[in-house]
Amino acid sequence: MKTIIGKIAHIEGGFHVAAANLNPVMHLIEQRMGLTDLVSGTLNVWIPEEYVVIARAVITPEEYGLNETVKLQRCLVEGYKGIIMRPDTHETIPGYGHGKDHLELIGRIRFREALRLRDGDTINVEVEGDDAWWDSGS
Repeated sequence: MKTIIGKIAHIEGGFHVAAANLNPVMHLIEQRMGLTDLVSGTLNVWIPEEYVVIARAVITPEEYGLNETVKLQRCLVEGYKGIIMRPDTHETIPGYGHGKDHLELIGRIRFREALRLRDGDTINVEVEGDDAWWDSGS
């Protein structure tokens, strides 16, 4: 298990538009990650180190429809269950996406509103350890 200390990134309106593109495959994400009732909208976090998401589940280009693979990793965001999402383009295409130090988080709640987060606030993201740890989360 690893804890990432990140800062909330500024995105117009507080959310990235990527979540809207995932709506058609949200049921696949929920099924593969064992987390249901995910809300549309992501929390964008910048971290001060390179971090590669472990692809515990993926949405393939064929399923996603935007010609890229989306990596998914379960996590806890300040104690709430969530999913780290990272499209391959964030890592592999220079000048496209936000780079390796950028994570997008999605969960059952809108983290920004529920946690009263503002741009630049720090946040703890705990990456999945094991099922017992996951089951202990909110």
